[in-house]
This record gives sequence, C-alpha cells and structure tokens, in this order.
Amino acid sequence: MRIDNAALAVVRDHFDRSMYSLLDHRMSLELRPSPTGFPKYEALRRIVARLAPAQRTLFRMFRLGETVDDAAFRGAFPAEVAAALRTGELVVGGPDGWRSADLLVVPAQRMLLITGVPAGYPTAVRRPPKAVFDLSTSFVAAALPASLAGCRVLDVCSGTGVQALLCAARGAREVLGLELNESAVTIARANAVLNGLTDRVRFRRSDLLAALEPGERFDFVVANLPYAPALDPDHRPSTVAEIGNRLLWPLLTELPPHLADAARGIVATWRSVGHAGRTYQLESIAARLAEHGCAVAAYVDPVFDTVDGVLDLLRTEVGSRSDADLLMAELRALLESESVAMDGFYNQLVQFRHTGGRAVPQEAVTFGLS
Repeated sequence: MRIDNAALAVVRDHFDRSMYSLLDHRMSLELRPSPTGFPKYEALRRIVARLAPAQRTLFRMFRLGETVDDAAFRGAFPAEVAAALRTGELVVGGPDGWRSADLLVVPAQRMLLITGVPAGYPTAVRRPPKAVFDLSTSFVAAALPASLAGCRVLDVCSGTGVQALLCAARGAREVLGLELNESAVTIARANAVLNGLTDRVRFRRSDLLAALEPGERFDFVVANLPYAPALDPDHRPSTVAEIGNRLLWPLLTELPPHLADAARGIVATWRSVGHAGRTYQLESIAARLAEHGCAVAAYVDPVFDTVDGVLDLLRTEVGSRSDADLLMAELRALLESESVAMDGFYNQLVQFRHTGGRAVPQEAVTFGLS
C-alpha cells in the first residue's frame, strides 16, 4: 500500500458515511465474542450476506478479504472513492474482479484500523500477515493509563500502531512507534492518517531500539512483545526464564538510558514458565529494573498451553536450524527437570515505575486470577 493522505481522507470519510463501525458493532452482537477482533470467518460471512448490496460489498472486501466482481465494486464505491482506494493501493484487480490488497479495515479500540488478513481466514494471501492485532492487543490496551497528557511515549513492537495511536488519543504530546517489519510500519503510518493523529505519532523501522538516538528519552513506554514464544537464534537457553521471548532481555538492557527521570511503562510477555502465580521471567525482570530504580507490579494470568504445545510453537520457529532436534530435546529437559517448580505457563503484563530515588523492592507485586 502507499501512504497518500488525501486518498486516505476520502476513504475514511466513505467508511464513516457508510456507518461501517456501527454496522460492525451491530453484527458483533450476533457473533460469539472474539477478543482477537476477528470472529469466525463463516459466521461473519453469513451475517454480511444480510446487508444491503453496497454495504455487503464493503464488508466482503474489507472485513472478510473476499473478491467481488466489477459491477459490485462500481456499485458500492462512488468514482472518487474507488479512485482513492486505487491511489492508496488498498485494492487490487480490474474488470475480472476486485479485492483488498491482503488488508482488512477493522473497527477496534474506538478506532478504524488497517490490518493484515488473519492467517485463519481462507482469504489470507500472506501467512503470517503483514501486521495483525490479536488477543494480546486488547489486554495491553486495557492496561494503558487513562491519561498520558503531556507525555512523550515510546511504543516498541508497534505492529499496526494501535497502542501508539491509543496513547496519542489519551493525551500524549508525542509518540514514537518502533517496528521491524517494513510492511507493518507502512500500515501503522496509514492508521495514523486514517485516525487523524499524524501530528503527534511517528513510526520508524527499527530492530528493537536500534533506531533511537542516544539522547531520546521517554516518560512512558509500552512494549507488546511477540505473542508466540521465540528463541534467540544465537543463544541456547540455560534456564526456564530464558525460554520464550527473545526480545525481552535485549530490551531491558537497552531501554534504561532512554527513560526519563519519572518514567513508567508496560511490558507484556506471553507464555512464561511459572509456578503458583509467579513466573521465572518476572523475577528476572524485577531484578533488572530494580537496578535502574524501577519498582515492578504485574498482572499474571495462567494460560492453558501445555509443554508439548509450547514446544511445537518453538519447533516451528527453529525447524530450519541444523541443531533443531538437539535444541528441542534440551528445552524439553529444562521444562521437565525435577529442579524446576512448574505448574504451567502464564501471560503477564509488567508495569514498572521509576521511584525517583526511593528504595526499590526487589520483588514484583503480582495480582491476577488463580
């Protein structure tokens, strides 16, 4: 897709005049709740079929990712809107049919967001998608402060840009989003335009914090790290705390110089090994942040993943390595070691706050469901 502010303004106006968000909300009342933002494809398709022709075409293209014929396309979009969709490269096709450019437009978190077609939809062309939000997005959004008035905010692993945009909508004076995937950066920039927040939100392509300048400091940081467990390709975990999110430890090493004196933030990690409502990662996170004067509290939530399930996810990632079988055997041995007290895996949202020189507890405060 291509960032064209004028074209995106025309597209947004058309979605608003078509009451796209309202219709989406109404249809959701007949669907099973979907915290990911993406209901079951067939269930949504049956309800979309009940819409009037123009709205049905709009939803087939941008909520389901389907191809429509040329007559339906021209009947649904006035000439200036069709031209804007083509200018912004949001649609591809011609007389034989039109479809979105492997993108959906989804109402979420009181915004209208361009996102990739989820891999579970049969219309997905690219797997994994260019950028997508999921269950983790709604959890992190619910943990953001009600007001970030006057704050300078850093959003790490921006994806579609939703967290950065939410921070701007909550009063942040300046938000910088960092994202490695170039397609996702383009989508995030388009979402800033689509939601009228380009005056306060910028995005950079960055491998973790690599694109930051030495003097850049932030009052609030949000980092929604990858939802699937991941391993550093050059490192073999020696403890269960190291199994999971390979971005976590470099982030905690690189972040402190970029924190303002009274900085606070949220770091979300997923499928962490734990026992009795605490995780091994959390102990390490609290210790590292305490070294920099930050106190930690965390929402810790048990998940239903099994050892085999998590190992399957990790195998998908490391399957091309020559030592994949040996590595997987080592990981299983770590997880099943008698010396490791483990009752499962946990998701956690870690909140940190600089204490301003006051004594820092070495342990994190934890809360959540048992």
